[in-house]
Amino acid sequence: MKSSKKIILASESQRRKDLLMQIGIKKFLSVKHDIDEKKILLDPPITKSIVELAFMKANSVRQKLDKPKKIIIAGDTIVFRAGRVFEKTGCKEKVKEYLKLLSARRHFVYGGLCVISDDGRIFKRLIITEVYFNKISENDISDEILEDGIGKAGGYAIQSFSARFVRKIRGCYTNIVGISIPELYKILKILEF
Repeated sequence: MKSSKKIILASESQRRKDLLMQIGIKKFLSVKHDIDEKKILLDPPITKSIVELAFMKANSVRQKLDKPKKIIIAGDTIVFRAGRVFEKTGCKEKVKEYLKLLSARRHFVYGGLCVISDDGRIFKRLIITEVYFNKISENDISDEILEDGIGKAGGYAIQSFSARFVRKIRGCYTNIVGISIPELYKILKILEF
């Protein structure tokens, strides 16, 4: 993708940076948003909340800019199963708990995507991916799996060690990683990026 328009990613996530580079966006700024995700209550419907959270992230970065004539991209992801949100984990014990609850079951990854164009247009998308895990035994949960799951929604990173547990997915793989690249690409085409 070649364009003179400037891109800002409203995230410092390496996974999201890698995804942008994967579709040929080499030059972009990564700017930390000012949203304290721990204080955000994901009200029902969760699907609406996750899209709104992505918008809040994009908008918080836009408000920081002196000249907001840039395309701002923000994303958020949550793992959801049986009425429960599996938030980002802070410790190995929580990773282990999550993996046991997700073992041999289906769960959903809800991705919120927001793009604010250089002329102020707002594009919001919800992406839903179904993920089916194989049975995870006690022996499967190694220290590297536990370490890898810290700070991740659902306690796992599909692009890393936990890929071994995934039986199948229905929907967008990159949504699970951090941003739905097909949806983002569609929006960028509308913006003639």
